[in-house]
Amino acid sequence: MTFRSLEAQDEKYKDPKSSYFNLPALDVSIAFPQATPASIFPPCTSDYYQLDDLLTPEERAIRMKVRECMEKEIAPIMTKYWEKAEFPFHVIPKLGALGIAGGTIKGYGCPGISVTASALTMAELSRVDASCCTFVLVHSSLAMLTIALGGSETQKQKYLPSLAQLKTVSCWGLTEPDYGSDASSLKTTATKVAGGWILEGQKRWIGNSTFADLLVIFARNTTTNQINAFLVKKDAPGLQVTKIENKIGLRIVQNGDILLKQVFVPDEDKLDGINSFQDTNKVLAISRIMVAWMPIGISMGVYDIVIGT
Repeated sequence: MTFRSLEAQDEKYKDPKSSYFNLPALDVSIAFPQATPASIFPPCTSDYYQLDDLLTPEERAIRMKVRECMEKEIAPIMTKYWEKAEFPFHVIPKLGALGIAGGTIKGYGCPGISVTASALTMAELSRVDASCCTFVLVHSSLAMLTIALGGSETQKQKYLPSLAQLKTVSCWGLTEPDYGSDASSLKTTATKVAGGWILEGQKRWIGNSTFADLLVIFARNTTTNQINAFLVKKDAPGLQVTKIENKIGLRIVQNGDILLKQVFVPDEDKLDGINSFQDTNKVLAISRIMVAWMPIGISMGVYDIVIGT
């Protein structure tokens, strides 16, 4: 049996179509006027989980500041960028102005807010757009936290202030093509050489990686066989990052494949406080608290959408 190519099969359907065949879709206000566009995010209609009485005035203020920003700046554009699977870079300064990056980290220009306040920011971000929350969470609760917990005083002073203002963006490279939930078995290697380290390997599904200024990369020390962490600058020789296409979820998040081919990292950019996967788990233990508040925020948004429309 002979199978015709897809192109040949398509030729069959190239007969002239109607005059309106390629017209753009109707605007939703015309096609479905009773619908409420996602760009008009309904106001909060409930205390949801009866948290108000448990919060401090500072925590309430942070929550409202984030909520107002998300409703005003993100809701009107999120559908457009979701459809294109692109990131709205122009909102980064607005998110930076919220003063939430760095969460519970104290000093170095970081907010040093309570765990509760940091969790609330994740919920409020996710209430409007989970992709936006993922961007902040990766940058703040993974990359920045790793530097805060495992970096030297010099490294913290050098990197954290700019990251806290979102003047620079970071990502967190742990997951590999063969190792996701079993990340402790990662294959990327770090080999000691004069003045630094050579990184060799691959990472996958790394959020923010395509445009990150600073990449936190985990690799196995070939001498100790333990997992260490390194700070890799964008455009480092041997570093390549490409976007993962055709995602069906969190489409605004720019997940990438990272290739490390003989990437040199100077000694000054090795995080000496990360000496095993146990140290990495300290970061994960804290960040997972923040991740847990994402579905809470999403459910808050669903509730408001349903009640508000």
